[in-house]
Amino acid sequence: MPEAADGPPPAISVLMSLRNGAAHLPATLNSLADLRSPSGQIIEFVIVDDGSDDETPALLAGWVERDDRVRVLRRDTPTGLAAALNYGLEACGAPLVARADGDDLYHPDRLILQADAFTDNPDLGVLSCGYDRISDDDELISTVIPPTGPDILRFRMLFMNPILHPGVMFRTAVVRDVGGYDPAYWTAQDSDLWARLRDKTVIDNLPDSLVRYRVHSGSVMKTRGDAGQKLSRSVPERLQTDYFGGELPYDVGSTVDLFQGFKPLSADKVRAGINGLQDIYAIAKHRETPAVLVDFRRQVIGSMLKQAKWIKGKAPLAALALWRAALAFKMAGSATASTTSSPDRKVPQL
Repeated sequence: MPEAADGPPPAISVLMSLRNGAAHLPATLNSLADLRSPSGQIIEFVIVDDGSDDETPALLAGWVERDDRVRVLRRDTPTGLAAALNYGLEACGAPLVARADGDDLYHPDRLILQADAFTDNPDLGVLSCGYDRISDDDELISTVIPPTGPDILRFRMLFMNPILHPGVMFRTAVVRDVGGYDPAYWTAQDSDLWARLRDKTVIDNLPDSLVRYRVHSGSVMKTRGDAGQKLSRSVPERLQTDYFGGELPYDVGSTVDLFQGFKPLSADKVRAGINGLQDIYAIAKHRETPAVLVDFRRQVIGSMLKQAKWIKGKAPLAALALWRAALAFKMAGSATASTTSSPDRKVPQL
């Protein structure tokens, strides 16, 4: 592994791993080169080329010639994202690491805004941000304002990953202390890492949109298949198992899918998802802060109503169950702080 350059140590290491990323790499490299450093502090770029066989090596070599802050670590045989990131993490010489991907674009002040947050909060260990979803042609699809607040993010991890990986900055020591990324996770390696860190450090988001996140057909999220979905699902499953303190009395997949609200579900999955969310709320109302409960109810109600709209034509009884469950969650939120009210556990027959 190449040694760090002589001179003062960097304040921030920008860590990127990629394989065959030539299509969008020039724009990404220009974006990274334009990143401003906090108070003139030193930035280094640690790039892992994980066995590329396209024009990626040549593009990276050109960047190294133009910018002495850049180090490229070449792996002749692809090892996967988690292993490649661990390889790069070993080479990072700064106390803060900012992740980047080879097809995204970055706001020039991203490092400044995130580094300031770490200075202001010594307990902060992981920080991501909002982002703009863009197409292959750089067209804006949507802007995502993420949930904020460590307690809210910690609870949301029971159901989903609320942290954008290529927008994250973390304390190097915090991630190294838990062993870095787990190579067993060829997908969802970030979700697994945050899950292992959620009880060890403060995790939060900035609401600012600091990343232009590219959504395209080659995204891992779109190509991971059933095996990848199962592996990804294992993260919330183990977190929910810990939360319950034992075997779960409901179907995790249906519960996660209903909470997320990304796709229409069958009547059976709707029923199972309602059961799971009600079981979780029955515990959460005794453990979580009012802000966490408000965020949970808001997300659940929104997802249920969206699901009901999707399925009302084909499964009207399932839609009715969703409307009733959403109303129960809304009524639970209207109860006083002293009540033990919870959503009605009885689910209508579908």
